[in-house]
Amino acid sequence: MWWKKIVLFQIDLDRIIVIYVTQGILVIFFAIVAYQILKRRRQRINLIFSGFFLSMIIGFLFNMSYAVISPEQEEFVIFLHFLSWFFVSFGTIFLLIVHMIILESTLIYSIKRQNRYILLYGLLLFIGMLIQILIPSPLVGIKLTPSGRPGWTLIFFLYVIAITSGFSIIPIITTSFKIYHRFETIALRKKWFYYLVGSLGLIIFNFYPIQILNFLTGIMPENEVLDTMRLIIVVSGVSVILWGLLMYYGIGSKLKD
Repeated sequence: MWWKKIVLFQIDLDRIIVIYVTQGILVIFFAIVAYQILKRRRQRINLIFSGFFLSMIIGFLFNMSYAVISPEQEEFVIFLHFLSWFFVSFGTIFLLIVHMIILESTLIYSIKRQNRYILLYGLLLFIGMLIQILIPSPLVGIKLTPSGRPGWTLIFFLYVIAITSGFSIIPIITTSFKIYHRFETIALRKKWFYYLVGSLGLIIFNFYPIQILNFLTGIMPENEVLDTMRLIIVVSGVSVILWGLLMYYGIGSKLKD
């Protein structure tokens, strides 16, 4: 069996901190948030919002799974990294769907429209990324460094940025401001402001920086610049807890009440 051929290797302390300490904390925290959302009322908006946290959890778990696998199993490590980033990137679409439900109501923004958009985004992201990692060319896809760190090629980086930004991140930002200005009461605006800060913080301090680091890892030799960036990301990674709390307080707890 293929799993009997997997070889483990020693990883650096910084990777242990980033992957198993920081992301381990995030997995637990996101699981608690998802549980708190789902245990109240399993209405449509709660199910969709919890989908964001659950997708992130799956992505983090895949990321944790390949960190100790030897670079000799390059194809297997790359595939697990691909799955990790697919679920992390896929999770953002659930935030956009929540926004559309709030803007148009559950009656106007139908489940059919919702599922069609989720499927389109998922297929573009999954198939586009998968094709690139299957093409035997150094110009596309994901490559491993000698230390076993996945690095993105320019084409792969631009593709992921284009799909996630065009189909989820930019629409998330624009609809966030539309919703904020549409609310008439101070209480709802205040709650939505907390959510807006949380979602923007997650994107600015965590989502894009890691994508850029993956790209730089693929085009630069290991040096102090990359080490410094990784240290910054370790520190900023803990801030996800703050952004997640703000998002939960904003719409995870009785926004519609």
